[in-house]
Amino acid sequence: MVHKIKYFEADKLQSGIYLQDVVNDFLAEKGDKIIAVHPIMDKTLLVHYEDT
Repeated sequence: MVHKIKYFEADKLQSGIYLQDVVNDFLAEKGDKIIAVHPIMDKTLLVHYEDT
């Protein structure tokens, strides 16, 4: 089991794509492997998850 971190930044998304939607899709894909979600500054999130 490997602990990984995924970085999401709203400023790097295309127009019309929302950070919350992208993060929700990632969370749904990883399911029970999510460890934590941390907001960083105004429009950035870090997601800690397990990967095999």
